[in-house]
Amino acid sequence: MTLATRAPWLAAAALAAAALTGCPDETKPRLYKSYETPPSGLFTDTAPAVWDQTNPGDKLEVTQDLIGQMKLLGPQLVYEKDKTDPAKLSLRGVNFSVFSQRAEKVRLLLFNDPNSNKATQQFEMTRLSGSDVWNVFVEGVGLGQYYGYVAWGPNWRFDENWYPGSVFGFQNDVDAEGNRFNPNKLLFDPYCKIFNRGHDWSKGSAGTGPDRVSLTYGAGMKCRVVQSTYTWGDEEKAWREGRDADSVDGHHWNEMVVYEVHPKGFTANASSGVKHSGTFRGFGEKAAYLKDLGITAVEMLPPFEKALDAGYWGYNTLGFFAPEHSYLSRNEMAEGIDEFKWMVEELHKQGIEVILDVVYNHSGEGGLWRQKIYSGPIPTNPTNLDPIETASLLGFRGLDNALYYALPPGNGREYCDYTGVGNTMRCNSPPMQRLIIDSLRYWVEEMHVDGYRFDLAPALGGKDGHYLTCPTSADRGSRKDCGQNSDCDQNEICTWDGGRNRNTCGKGGIDWDAASTMVQTIIDDPVLQKHNTRIIAEPWGAGGYPVGGFAATKNADKPGYGWGEWNNKFRDWWRSFVNQGWALNSKQDGADGGYVIAGSEGLFKWNGRKPYHSINFVTCHDGMTMYDLVSYSGKVNGCGPLNPRCCSDPYSSFCQEAVNSGTGDNRCRDWKGGSCNGVECGQLACYSGACVEAEPVKLQMMRNWFLAMAFSHGTPMIFGGDEWARTQLGNNNTYTPEADNSYSWHDWGQWEAQDDRWRLNDFVKQALRFRREHAYAFAPKDYGTFQDAYWRNEDGTPKKDAAWGSRTLMIHFSDKSKGPELAILINMDETDKNFTLPTGRSWKRLIDTQYFYDSASYLNEKKVSLRKSANATLDAPEAVPGPGYGVKSRTIVVLEAR
Repeated sequence: MTLATRAPWLAAAALAAAALTGCPDETKPRLYKSYETPPSGLFTDTAPAVWDQTNPGDKLEVTQDLIGQMKLLGPQLVYEKDKTDPAKLSLRGVNFSVFSQRAEKVRLLLFNDPNSNKATQQFEMTRLSGSDVWNVFVEGVGLGQYYGYVAWGPNWRFDENWYPGSVFGFQNDVDAEGNRFNPNKLLFDPYCKIFNRGHDWSKGSAGTGPDRVSLTYGAGMKCRVVQSTYTWGDEEKAWREGRDADSVDGHHWNEMVVYEVHPKGFTANASSGVKHSGTFRGFGEKAAYLKDLGITAVEMLPPFEKALDAGYWGYNTLGFFAPEHSYLSRNEMAEGIDEFKWMVEELHKQGIEVILDVVYNHSGEGGLWRQKIYSGPIPTNPTNLDPIETASLLGFRGLDNALYYALPPGNGREYCDYTGVGNTMRCNSPPMQRLIIDSLRYWVEEMHVDGYRFDLAPALGGKDGHYLTCPTSADRGSRKDCGQNSDCDQNEICTWDGGRNRNTCGKGGIDWDAASTMVQTIIDDPVLQKHNTRIIAEPWGAGGYPVGGFAATKNADKPGYGWGEWNNKFRDWWRSFVNQGWALNSKQDGADGGYVIAGSEGLFKWNGRKPYHSINFVTCHDGMTMYDLVSYSGKVNGCGPLNPRCCSDPYSSFCQEAVNSGTGDNRCRDWKGGSCNGVECGQLACYSGACVEAEPVKLQMMRNWFLAMAFSHGTPMIFGGDEWARTQLGNNNTYTPEADNSYSWHDWGQWEAQDDRWRLNDFVKQALRFRREHAYAFAPKDYGTFQDAYWRNEDGTPKKDAAWGSRTLMIHFSDKSKGPELAILINMDETDKNFTLPTGRSWKRLIDTQYFYDSASYLNEKKVSLRKSANATLDAPEAVPGPGYGVKSRTIVVLEAR
């Protein structure tokens, strides 16, 4: 099979790489020569740090000032003017630049064999005068070169007698200032664009403590010097121009519909029908499905290079510039970069934006809890067994632990654990600020992504070094669930534990200040603004709960540009309203039904944001699927297909960690069983006073949620697979490595064999189409679309304060100047209700969620395909006879005046 046959973009990349003037000939010995910085008159590609000053792809002269200012971090290909043709540039070598404030010596190691414990060449790096940037320029190095760093510092001094695998110069594994230098550990470059693989623990332990002399030169993950030569097509160029100008039809801020999905799990099952299952390539092959569904953007769970033990979700990032190697169909040279670009382009061709879930608040170097021990006769509350001397050194930690990570004041030997996973990064230290912005710019400019969702985003708003109190990994075992501060012991407060996704008693949080931290810097960044980049926060966790507190831009030329936020108030209220019998005026942290339906104005308007900044969702990766919300009475995180560790080793700390993880506040309901008017329903469901088949009732509740997201103000977000009732068997925290299996992946063969799943899928399409066609009512660009007169009782009278204690509501969009009149009839009561409709109009039914229209008997009678939903009749709406409409129990109806 030829290269061109395998993948067209690979052949093009290979030819372009071969055509580069000056690439080292791998068949001949290399002649290396090193310099502290490149000689004057040499050029390099524009780096992310200067993309707001020049155009990407431009060449700029390499100077010591640029390097010292952290504007050329990472590996930079360096060129010189061709002596025979000054208009051409030929490759001369590579400049390597890395930041470390506390290192006393840094060495660059080059490898021809990435699995060898012996470096091919090594070069001393120089700390530039007046800077904390370490640098070396090496002639003779070119594309394909594997490399890494080793470093010495106050806890491990350089000793002339030291050799790889020895202990000479060792003082301690970690000192009081938090230094964790160890020259036996190969360190990756924070600006690495491609990794050859993950760390190979069978070749050498990255840990310190007893493993401090274990050499990881061969075991370590290697960075590689690469350059993408992918050529974007004309359609992509037009897409970028349209997105920059916010002129792409259906992609204005208020028109977004987001689909959150795992980049591997979406196609990993062989039944997905793609050629490259579980890869970025396979994801791109599935783009037409997403377009047909009606969403406008995919929000991918983290696609960056992750640690081997990062779990299925991948929230333990190591490389902020590199696509995860296990999601690639091929990983030679820049093939992985080009594959990601191809996927992005295929999605854009179908009108699908690409939003990446990014994790800058902690890293995959992990924490200090790898080994635990139980105490007492009942195996609960495991405590840490590892001493604080033990930690894995893969990159940041070995380059400058105290600069990249938040450490407890006066106790640099441990870590601040605001994230629930053992470490918190110093997002507002100078090198982390530079790294975050450079990473965001790189993926927007180089990879053409459209936006970001920031995991545990409050960490971005914590003042650097201003830690009110600093919980460590040791504190986690002593935490307990809490609902109010009174549930906690003295000197403890109830905080949202992002990693465990629940409220726990413990120490306090970060010193939040959006205006002076990365929260404002990101939304004001000129490169991100140039491309109209979507910026979305998970606004809780990491030691804070500043929901509604994320900023709008200070740039007066970009009105309406600001942080979007996942709206957990919308999620919790709608779950309780449908599943738990809440009334319309029942409040969740001050948010009632009218509040969340109208776009949560109190959260977002005060600092210049709009309704679309509310990301409205009912389910996401971090919790139950929608089908499980109506199938289980509580989480099922123990022994099972998604947590097999608890089946084979139920007393292991890893099992207990998974069992205890996941929120207990699911607001779920098993609609099967229970007593109904004195009759036990067994396998049936109690619905409207009678025992009926359970499955149709479950799907009806799901249709209610999908329709609620469609008509509520804000940006709807669907969790991937919910549109056809995907299940996780009740597990609400499938993050573990063992959960990366076919029970977590999207099982296309399973749902495509069931007619009722096809009908649910079709209903979601119709609900989203309904939203698009009635954007004047449901997708406003600003607040004020809802009027007091729109809120009505079932008898048509205005909704007064006392009447909000009911579970019935009519929303009447009566302003005909904006579009056809609409009436949304909501009945979450246990009994059927007759709504009195506004008179003087002829009404037609567009949508009715009741399960009668989803029954095979009705579909057969009406000669409707068993794979098409009759709950939505947008193309052939039926006329409503008379002045009223009977709304079945727990049903939502949409009528339009014709």
